[in-house]
Amino acid sequence: MAHQFTRQELYDLVWAEPMKTVSARFGLSDVGLAKACRRAGIPLPERGYWAKLRAGKKVHQRPLPPRGLGMTDGVVVGATSYYGSHTRQDDDEIVASDPQPPAFERDISEVEAEVRAGVGRVTVPNSLNKAHHHVTKLLDADEQRRINAIGKPFVWDKPLFDTPFERRRLRIINAIFTAVQRYGMKPTLSGKEARTLGVQVNDQFVSFSVDDSKADISAHPSYYEKPRKPSGRMKVVILSWRSPDHMRMSWEDADDNPVEKAITDIVVGLITAGERQYREAMQYSYEWTLERKAKIIEDRRREKEEAERKERERQARLEQERVDGLLADAAALRKAQDIRAYVEEVRALVETESPDLQEWATWALAQADRIDPVVSGRYRDAMNVAD
Repeated sequence: MAHQFTRQELYDLVWAEPMKTVSARFGLSDVGLAKACRRAGIPLPERGYWAKLRAGKKVHQRPLPPRGLGMTDGVVVGATSYYGSHTRQDDDEIVASDPQPPAFERDISEVEAEVRAGVGRVTVPNSLNKAHHHVTKLLDADEQRRINAIGKPFVWDKPLFDTPFERRRLRIINAIFTAVQRYGMKPTLSGKEARTLGVQVNDQFVSFSVDDSKADISAHPSYYEKPRKPSGRMKVVILSWRSPDHMRMSWEDADDNPVEKAITDIVVGLITAGERQYREAMQYSYEWTLERKAKIIEDRRREKEEAERKERERQARLEQERVDGLLADAAALRKAQDIRAYVEEVRALVETESPDLQEWATWALAQADRIDPVVSGRYRDAMNVAD
């Protein structure tokens, strides 16, 4: 079962009691709980902390550091995935909630300034002699293609990074990867042509591309189409995780101003984009919750009105059925009275009451009693129409 905490809540728990005690209370393993704390940047008591505390010795409680860039403030423990700032709420929880707009201690410009100071000056080396290990793998694979092509008149799998443009691409990617990893973030790439690039900024994944300015790159660059007529201009684009145009930053070669001159800005932009994405996700979550809460309340109001309308119609239908029954009983009573009056008139007109007349009169009066709602007690049924 998944349990959700804020970083502060989980920090308070693991510093209030031993890890095994806390984990047992929630049906979790102490190892899993410790991993979740480390992922969330929550410090844990050092070995021997609780023994020292029980012995009355002086201990030091490490403070909770600020949330890291792109790191969610919510920690989900016990789920198959810890990613995300909250677990799914049901409608009752959403209605009972009091959504508040996300607030952050620092403006994004302050965050960017801090990142810039930490990144320092980034340059693009002229060679790939000391390449990042991801780039080294690409170069090794290309070298193997080159070896495989020796002595063959025609080869399908040709080297991919022999052209000046592709070698330049690798140098730029290498500079970016080296800088973001030095800052503590994880660069990734996939595909033999290194077209799918990204940086894991704690809990946020930032996609980006380094390619010809005419290349068709989607917001999530699993789709890529080479330009038929390359421009020869390099373009670096930070791709939004939500839409192609939202929060999109790009740098492109210009006359006497290649993208290499903006490499520091690119690295800072990539790292800061992780925090921007997190803040945007929090704002989106806040707005979604507001809209969802309003919709649930409105839907429930309409459902209540519809239920009340149907109940009014049902009550009106039942009352009409009672009235119809009442009118039917009144008509039946008049018919019964008519039959009885008719029998009396027949007896008065017939001087001698024969057995046939008696038999007829007995039958006729029985019919009158049968349809008479008073005699049968049926008149009460009009008030007992089933709800």
